[in-house]
Amino acid sequence: MRKRMLAVGLRVGLAAVIMASCGGNDTAPPRVLGKGALFVFIGDTPASDVLSLRTTVTGMTLKQEGTTNKVTVLSSSSVKMNFASLRDFATVLTLAGVPDVTYDEVTITLSGAQIVVYDPANDPPIRVVTVEMSTSAPVIPIRPALTIVKDKVAALRLDFDILRSIEVDADGQVSGKLTPIMKASPVVFTEGQGFGEFDDLVGFVRTVMPYPTGQNFTGAISMQILSGSGPVLTVNLTSATQLFDVYQEGVPELNKVETGRMVEVDAMIDEKGNVVAKTVEAEDRAVVEDRKLAFLGYVIAVTKDENGNVTQFSLYVREEEPDVSWQVPLDSVVVVNVAPPCTIPPPAPTTPPSCTTFLFSSRPTNFASLPFDATAVAPGQELIVHGKYTRTTDQPTTVDANTIFLKLQTVQGNLGSLVQVGSDDKTGAFWLTPSSSLLQGAPILVFTTNRAEFQTAFVNVFGLAELTPQAILLVRGLPFYQIQAGTINGVAVPAGTLVITARQIHQLQ
Repeated sequence: MRKRMLAVGLRVGLAAVIMASCGGNDTAPPRVLGKGALFVFIGDTPASDVLSLRTTVTGMTLKQEGTTNKVTVLSSSSVKMNFASLRDFATVLTLAGVPDVTYDEVTITLSGAQIVVYDPANDPPIRVVTVEMSTSAPVIPIRPALTIVKDKVAALRLDFDILRSIEVDADGQVSGKLTPIMKASPVVFTEGQGFGEFDDLVGFVRTVMPYPTGQNFTGAISMQILSGSGPVLTVNLTSATQLFDVYQEGVPELNKVETGRMVEVDAMIDEKGNVVAKTVEAEDRAVVEDRKLAFLGYVIAVTKDENGNVTQFSLYVREEEPDVSWQVPLDSVVVVNVAPPCTIPPPAPTTPPSCTTFLFSSRPTNFASLPFDATAVAPGQELIVHGKYTRTTDQPTTVDANTIFLKLQTVQGNLGSLVQVGSDDKTGAFWLTPSSSLLQGAPILVFTTNRAEFQTAFVNVFGLAELTPQAILLVRGLPFYQIQAGTINGVAVPAGTLVITARQIHQLQ
């Protein structure tokens, strides 16, 4: 689950949320209400070839069960969302103190939708679709009903089903008619996972607290998410948190992580409403005035030298950290210039860079210890490119890359064939036939594991042997392009194969 959201600052903590006013137009019941803290998470079920589905969340209310009373949990703030970026991930939409009653409906108000699809007939291969969206706010039943308990934390999950919300024509092309289809359900607290795990929260550091902050926390950072328009979220570190720093060898010290650095965080929310980090990847520092920032998006095309090393590639810009879309528009394509590979740790960023560093985030997901280097970049990968951009009047924007991160992503497709199934039904490999035109139908080899230190999760299916060719599969993991033939975990890998080490296999019902 994953990533990125609210247009006010959030310092997460149970007492602060419960004491906050929640507002709304609810009618007072005949008793004095207490309050509990409610997290609202949001994610999506993706659709192939939809690169972007942007909209703004302008309001949200909960209806009290058995009445017409409503309480507002999101107002006066416009939350900019790109549902396509949440491909089978989830993020925090809002956090509020709400009366301790039971709720059976949620209403969410959306505006200003835009859809961008991958279209190889265009140059560049993207197409903006004119959207016709229903003007009525979706009213979503909460099943089962959500009960708020005084002085306790609760969580509600919203899932936006892009696959069924976007209408396609007889040729399978996106028509632009959008009827939001969503479902809502309470999140049950479980030991070890809390109220939910977020596989990839992306943002940049606002403050660093390199000292104990209570409750066995060894320190904390506050991170601004959603390209600067989302919440300032306090992320707590423990002695078990893995902190990685691109510019340091070994375990870095938290006080050496500067403000303005971009971070990717895997975290959970505990029973007291604290965001607790499992891993923190400290990446490059953004300097807007020097035109240095991070571009997140998909590789569209690559240029390589005679040895197979990438020297330049086209990147579809889905997101910027922080947002400079008035300079480099979102949903545009930039050209990334790649210098010779750096050593680890790399030197401090220079302009233009003398070398480019290749790394991957979500490091435990690379359980096969595959390298990510200048030979491992291919169309369809989701990357984070840190560097300085240059605009020209008659040419695409260019980015001189200091650091390139291979990012955790979700690939949609169908089971081609099983290759290896272990006795535990969790460890093995299979061929995935991707449905995205960007991947050109080339089969992808997916590896799973059941190691004690890292286990591939299976959703709606017990294990590998139960996967069916008819069902849609969502594979979340790290995609490594293997330029040469080889063997991984005893499985032969042909040259030129995209290999995914899977964090989660989700079979849609």
